[in-house]
Amino acid sequence: MNKINVSSLRVLQMLQLLFEKSYSMNELTQALSEISGERCTNFLLSKYINTCRFCGIDIRKIDGKYTLLKLPFGIEFSDSVLDLFEKINEYSSKMRLGKNVRAYNSLIAKINRQSGRYYAKVEIPEEDKLIKDFEFALENGWKINIKYRNNAAEEEILCEPLEMACDGYKLAVIVNYQGEKKKILYSDIEEITVSDIKSSGNLLSTSVIFTLKNALAKRYTLRPDEKVVGISDDGSITVLNKTEDKQSLLNRLLKYDKMCEVISPRMYRKEMKNLIDKTLKNYNIV
Repeated sequence: MNKINVSSLRVLQMLQLLFEKSYSMNELTQALSEISGERCTNFLLSKYINTCRFCGIDIRKIDGKYTLLKLPFGIEFSDSVLDLFEKINEYSSKMRLGKNVRAYNSLIAKINRQSGRYYAKVEIPEEDKLIKDFEFALENGWKINIKYRNNAAEEEILCEPLEMACDGYKLAVIVNYQGEKKKILYSDIEEITVSDIKSSGNLLSTSVIFTLKNALAKRYTLRPDEKVVGISDDGSITVLNKTEDKQSLLNRLLKYDKMCEVISPRMYRKEMKNLIDKTLKNYNIV
């Protein structure tokens, strides 16, 4: 019997899962562990995803979930099948029943991935035009003007779109504004306008290094874009985080109390200190 390359098999099993739907990192590791019968870690899954990307398979993290967008190879459909797509599209658009539209979009998304060609989806409803414009600018490399509510005030900024994301259960967009990542809740956005200014092409990627100590170092679970870059004699670990939103990262690290120390960059250390100082003011006991 011929030997099977286990890693290659896991990559194919992962692709089989992504053909069906999108997964968060934790969901995908659990699903892959179940179908393979072996424990899959975030580290291994990241390697499988990067392998696919190297081979031209377009896998992106959209709204907190890994999504298979396109394969470098595909299949051709007959004219009669293409006619059927058009009829389904027409009927779904006329009925405007949300469930049917979503089901059709899901079907076409799978067909797009497996065919390597693009077949038009149902027109996005007006209330989702903001997402449509954001994704258009992202895919074509244009900066965008975003008008949004910042507490009670209204602000407008020119920025570079980076990705769709989630803030808890709320949809948000991540942008590059004045050299920093900025998260804006979708519900706060009033208008998105695609500008005629090209993006720099350099996605913001601030590498943040922090140290975890004592029991936390042993039980800490690495995020998808994190890796251990050092282990001390006392068991402390040094972690490199590349893409997490600054405010989300600092708020998360703040919860780890004295068992966590931000090492670099300096601006993150300074902001973490400010967060700690503000917290301590709540306990200004004489």
